Amino acid sequence: MAQHETERHASWLELFFDLVAVAAVAEFAHLLHGDAHHGPGGLEITAFFTLYLAIWLVWTTFTMYSNVVADKVGLRAMFFGMAGIATMAAAVPHGMDSRADVFAAAYLLTSAVGRGAFESSGRVLLSWIATSQNFGLVPWIVSFFVDDPWWKIGLWLFGLVLTMVFSVLASRGDQEAMLARMNESLAKRAERTERTRRRGRGGREPQRGTATRARPTTIAAALLDSGHFGERLGLFVIIVLGEAVLQCVGAVAELDNWGRHSGEGWVLRLTIVAAFALLATLWGLNVRYGFAEEPRYPPSVVLPAHFVVVASVTALAAGLGTAVAGSTEHLNATNTWLMCGGLAAFLLVINLLVAHARRWPLRALAVAVPLVAAVLGPWLPAAVVVTAMAVAAGGQLWTLSAVRSDE
Repeated sequence: MAQHETERHASWLELFFDLVAVAAVAEFAHLLHGDAHHGPGGLEITAFFTLYLAIWLVWTTFTMYSNVVADKVGLRAMFFGMAGIATMAAAVPHGMDSRADVFAAAYLLTSAVGRGAFESSGRVLLSWIATSQNFGLVPWIVSFFVDDPWWKIGLWLFGLVLTMVFSVLASRGDQEAMLARMNESLAKRAERTERTRRRGRGGREPQRGTATRARPTTIAAALLDSGHFGERLGLFVIIVLGEAVLQCVGAVAELDNWGRHSGEGWVLRLTIVAAFALLATLWGLNVRYGFAEEPRYPPSVVLPAHFVVVASVTALAAGLGTAVAGSTEHLNATNTWLMCGGLAAFLLVINLLVAHARRWPLRALAVAVPLVAAVLGPWLPAAVVVTAMAVAAGGQLWTLSAVRSDE
């Protein structure tokens, strides 16, 4: 990826914009709580990943727009983007019933604003074309005429998959030819617009002093600031880890009895220590090998991996809150698999991003341990499951650190 010569960090506007991501992640974590005994249902889990992907895609559009245009960012577009994502986040708790159409409308409008901001800048990010061209909008429009929640969410998910797939495939195609086609289409559209204006004026030339909105006559390929891009992705992961901390603290705060001198008190403290150690280890893995620095891969690889990580940690966060609240009890199977599966997915993505095969048996073991803990979950207290997860993450961090020291 191309990198700018001067180092740039997230601006105050971008940090303010990320506050809507904080709100969205909180709503998604609560969406996975479900029933205390059975956990979330199939529709809630599907909605979690589908709605999360939709908000994340909108967030990436505005994030990459602000990355490309730097200090020329449009305040109006960014604030409208914040309002759109906030509306989508507020609709999450009822995103598949009374507020489904509100969520879909907010997604379509906010996506259009993001694409319009890129168009007005006269630049296009060929390494992730979804910022300028969304190929999955038709299923979302069709969903307005569907009432069944499973059909509706199926259409949404189909549209999102189309957007992701076309973005990945387009990034691997002939980018010069793609840019030429875009400029040809822009020229034809400008010609049609000019003919329409002339017919409206009866063929007369515009009067002097008439204000017209300046639009780019050509589109140029945008250069992505790789360091700034990695920082923004890393900040999102920190936001998600922060939600996990809030889930744990909130669960402890709601307990009536901490059992200071009882066996349950010791188990609770073990769970809290293991949960904090787990989150601290995930922070270390992200900072050293994940998304805190300049990515080693193009956006078509980094962005799908980033979504897997943030969605996995959010699922883990919801499970940790439930585990802390009932540290001596057995977790329900759904929350156990979401929590342990989320950790396994996180560790697997980090392994793939590191991209070398040294000590792979230990790294594979670290990915397998949470899955084994999920299988044994019905017979293990929540404290043991969380401790096993902390050990797996710690082992992964130790192994990768040893690999790096050997290089």
